[in-house]
Amino acid sequence: MNPYALAALFAGGIATGWVLNGWRLGEQINAIRADHAESLAAAESRARQIESGWNAGMQEVQRNAQEKIDAVAADVAAAGSAAERLRERVAELSRRPAACPGATGGGEAAGPAGGLLADVSRRLDQAADELAEFAERAAVAGEACEAAHDSIATTPAPGRGV
Repeated sequence: MNPYALAALFAGGIATGWVLNGWRLGEQINAIRADHAESLAAAESRARQIESGWNAGMQEVQRNAQEKIDAVAADVAAAGSAAERLRERVAELSRRPAACPGATGGGEAAGPAGGLLADVSRRLDQAADELAEFAERAAVAGEACEAAHDSIATTPAPGRGV
C-alpha cells in the first residue's frame, strides 16, 4: 500500500474520530449547561426567598419601632400636659400672698421671687422632658437596630447552606 494513501486513510480516521468525539462531548457540554442553568435558577430563587425574609423581618422591626416611637410621643405629650398643669398651679400659688393664720399682719409675697420659682421649675421640667424624650427615642432606635440585626442574622445567607 502506498504510504501516502495510508497517511490519508489515517488522517481521515483521525478527522472522523475528532468529529464524532466533538458531537458526543457537545451533548455532554449541553447537558452540563442545562444543569448549570437549573442550579443557577434554583440558587437565584433561594436567594430571593431569603431576601424576602430579610425584608419582611426589617418591615416588622420598622413597624414595631414606629409603634414604640408613637407611644413615646404620646407619653411625652401626656407628660408635657401634666407638667404644664403643674407649672400653672405653681405659678398660681406663687402669685397668691402667703396667708398664714398664725402670722401677724401678713405681708405681700415677693413679686419677682414668687415668679422665679415658677420659671425655674418650668425650665427644669422642660429640660427633663427633652432629655427623657431623647433617651426614649435612642432606646427605641437601639432596640430596633438589635432586632434588625437579629432578624437578618437568624436567616442563612445564600451560599452558606440551608
